Amino acid sequence: MIKNKKVNYDVSFVLLRSVGKVIFYTVLIVGAIAMIIPFIYMVSTSLKPMASLFTYPPQIFPTNITFSNYLRMWEVFGIGRYFLNSTIIAVPAVLINVFLSSLTAYGFAKFDFPGKNIFFTILIATLAVPGLLLVIPQFQMISSVHFLMNNQLTIILTDGIGGIAFNAFFLRGFFEGIAKDIVDAAEIDGCNQFQIYYKIILPQSLPALGTLAIFSFGGIWDDYFWPSLILSSQSKWTLPLGILAFQGEYGVQWNLVFAASIIAMIPTLAIYIAFQKYFVQTISEGGLKM
Repeated sequence: MIKNKKVNYDVSFVLLRSVGKVIFYTVLIVGAIAMIIPFIYMVSTSLKPMASLFTYPPQIFPTNITFSNYLRMWEVFGIGRYFLNSTIIAVPAVLINVFLSSLTAYGFAKFDFPGKNIFFTILIATLAVPGLLLVIPQFQMISSVHFLMNNQLTIILTDGIGGIAFNAFFLRGFFEGIAKDIVDAAEIDGCNQFQIYYKIILPQSLPALGTLAIFSFGGIWDDYFWPSLILSSQSKWTLPLGILAFQGEYGVQWNLVFAASIIAMIPTLAIYIAFQKYFVQTISEGGLKM
């Protein structure tokens, strides 16, 4: 009798677990479809001529595919200039951001100094302040220096130091997880602190740094609001500014707008593909080593 109850319990547990898995994966699949359909529609529209945009019923897969929209955006409307401007801003800004964030995290992870925990607490407390509250004082300070306005260097520097608090919190756990014996052995071999940071800490933390680079690049590349305040010359505009201005100047020609959006997405996808193995490794290790 007891065995029968145990068997029934095991069968019920297995069935309940199977139903739970089915529901879980069903929700994931529905969510994935809901997210990918707009992207498919955007790609489809970017490959349509103007005459095929508003056909009924709508065509998800166009019959008359054309790549002229991409050529027009690149050659006729000069989106290549905006692409170059975004690259000039995003690449050095990401490098500065990753460098300063990792250096800050290394200091808090590997050094003991008076008030260390207090300073780190204050640094983390700044995360509670909404970023929009800082826009006005930042803009007032920058606008008081004429050289900084309408200057791409301003965007590079401000984006380079932005988000250091969270990034340092993110990286500190990885740095603290590195075995102290490795650091001690490097010190015995005569390495100074910067050599330890550069030759040991950074290579050991590539998964975290790769993930940080993905998030940092995506945020800087897609940013519209801050560059719109600083950059007034059209020749210095980034891709988001150029795409929005294109909509206002030429009306909403969705095939051209979506073609420009696809072009703008390419670098972000390339960065993700390049650092994908580090991103996956970071997630598989639990995100943060606390």
